[in-house]
Amino acid sequence: MMFGLSFGKKSNVKNLVFSILTKEYPLKLVELTNYIRSRYGKLVTFQAVRKAVLELVSGGVLIKKDSKYLINKKWLLESRKVLDTIYVDLTASKVKPSKISSIEGEVSVFTFNSLNELMKFWQDLIEDWYNNFKKGYPVNCYQGAHVWEGLLYLDREEKVIKQLKKKGIKSHMVCIGNTFLDKGIKKFYQNIGVKMDINHSSSSFDKSYYVGTYGDMIIQTTYPKKIVVALDEFFKKNKSITSIDLMQLSRIANMKVKMKLTVIKNLEMAKQINVSILG
Repeated sequence: MMFGLSFGKKSNVKNLVFSILTKEYPLKLVELTNYIRSRYGKLVTFQAVRKAVLELVSGGVLIKKDSKYLINKKWLLESRKVLDTIYVDLTASKVKPSKISSIEGEVSVFTFNSLNELMKFWQDLIEDWYNNFKKGYPVNCYQGAHVWEGLLYLDREEKVIKQLKKKGIKSHMVCIGNTFLDKGIKKFYQNIGVKMDINHSSSSFDKSYYVGTYGDMIIQTTYPKKIVVALDEFFKKNKSITSIDLMQLSRIANMKVKMKLTVIKNLEMAKQINVSILG
């Protein structure tokens, strides 16, 4: 996931601060000053770094936490959304999911270079949703051929589910796969309080289509054929959660392949999808 950000010239202190904080964070002002001097060989004063950082904070780009600074994730999400929307408009490639021509709603399309990039962004969207959830439609449903995310992002998945439960949000998952590994993953999610069913299907559409609803937000994607085939082989080969080859799964998730993620804000459509998943 790459997109251009600039705060003036590349050697601008703001750009240097931002570049450093994408790799090292959180950092104090003095640490940022030392990084700029040692890594970039730029003779910069502490006051200049402080001024640049405060301007970035006032613009919402950075946030301060315990006298240290880091990039504001909410700002990144908004920036990504704006830039992807501009790209989609310029290339005239905005795609609406099927069967929504009669449904009004905000549709955004995001492009990624791997399944791993796409899924991390998906999880960021979920975290942003439950962090801001106060009132509304407290239902989360998910359907996928294989719920592989729990294997690579075990801690993050468990954290998200706990947050959802605290806010009274009901979660339900449906897995299309029916391997021993799928059944083992089902037990994991049930142990952390998520109702999960296995509804086996051999249709090519079901094997490639992944969708989740989060209140009135719908997130969906279609996996490329080579990812579908690789995941199927992985789930057939690995029989148990305790003896899986995580490196192989990581290689699948990081394959260089263009993928699109569609985000829709529409309560009625989310309810329709939930009925389909729960049914």
